[in-house]
Amino acid sequence: MGKASIVYVIGLSVMLGYSMFNISATSTSSMDNYTAYYGRSMAHDIAITGANIGTQLLMKDPLYNTSLMNQHYAGGTFDMYVIKPGGDSAWVKVYSTIDVSAETIRDTVIACLRFTSFAKYGWFTEAEKNGYVGCPYYGASDWKITGDSVFGYAHTNWKFNLGGTPFFNDKVTATNSPTLMKVNGVQAPVFKSGYQWGITVTRPPTSMTKFLNTASGGGKLFTAQDVALTFMDEWVNVKIPPATGTLRNDTVKISDLAPNGVIAVKNGDLRIKGRYEGAITVGAINDATAPGKGNVWIDGNGVIANNNPYTDPASGDMLGIVANNSVYITKDLSRNSSSVVNIQAAVYCQNGELTAQDFWTIGKSGRVNLFGGVCQATAGSLGVFDSGGLKNGFYYTIRHDTRFNYSSPPAYPISNKYELVSWWEN
Repeated sequence: MGKASIVYVIGLSVMLGYSMFNISATSTSSMDNYTAYYGRSMAHDIAITGANIGTQLLMKDPLYNTSLMNQHYAGGTFDMYVIKPGGDSAWVKVYSTIDVSAETIRDTVIACLRFTSFAKYGWFTEAEKNGYVGCPYYGASDWKITGDSVFGYAHTNWKFNLGGTPFFNDKVTATNSPTLMKVNGVQAPVFKSGYQWGITVTRPPTSMTKFLNTASGGGKLFTAQDVALTFMDEWVNVKIPPATGTLRNDTVKISDLAPNGVIAVKNGDLRIKGRYEGAITVGAINDATAPGKGNVWIDGNGVIANNNPYTDPASGDMLGIVANNSVYITKDLSRNSSSVVNIQAAVYCQNGELTAQDFWTIGKSGRVNLFGGVCQATAGSLGVFDSGGLKNGFYYTIRHDTRFNYSSPPAYPISNKYELVSWWEN
């Protein structure tokens, strides 16, 4: 009995000793794990802080170009590099370090920014009012009412006028809060992705200068001439002047006419129609010597892509239409209520608007289907309506091309402010 007790006591002592050893080892390991976790977390947080600082500095001042080295924060340090590789992009790269238990722990965060392309907007105006000089509705407010819908980001540097339940699929921003009106007793606009007032987005006139310079350097620039372009997939017919072609009337490959895909008319007007292939931007710009020029006219049944981006979001065909003044859908008295004009493009008007020529006097002309987006100074009208529906001009549908959320036609106008487009954490 005595020997058994001794064996029992010895065995229990060994077991307790082994357990205490394991408890001690586990405690030590837990502390090591906690220390390592703390170090990794702090290194990561320090890197994020540095990236946030660099991103905010660039978004506040796009000319900012100073890296910050050996910045002390939360017991560690970070180096923040501002990198501008050229073009419209900038990077913020941050490398952080922190010493924990004689071990140096590092982390990395990279932010990518770029100037905002105005192609990302499904609808953009400086003011929600008609700007067609000579039109009886000139200066009248544009209203979006029950039955109207906007897809793609929507913005105005004025205020939206909303009646009833107009629908906005993507985020809506404006400088001022909207004017609201009841329609059939209802006043409840639908903002599916939210809204924010007090936001102003500057459209720099230098965007037109960039477009012009890109056309003259690797594209095609016509000067002091009205030009007509009829697209035929990878080919384009060039006619000068548009009515007769007496100065030029030939068909060439788009890539031969404008290797970088940018075609501009300076101090003239541009007329376009047909089916295009590739990534192209066309437009017209003017200066004080030609005040009535700088317009684009969309003729015939419109302008569409060879590989339809509406049915194939992977299509590589995209078009930018840029005007220093307005983009007009040309009056065609042969149209009727069943006619359709298709436009597959991002449309940009620096000082004017997308509108239909003499929309208030022409007969019922069918429908305009725009797949792309429109950015303009004023809210162009395409038709006249009353309680009975369309009286003159066009019904219209504008659907945003979602490819323009991350891409845009060559030399398409951009803002002078950076936006954050991607964020990478190690």
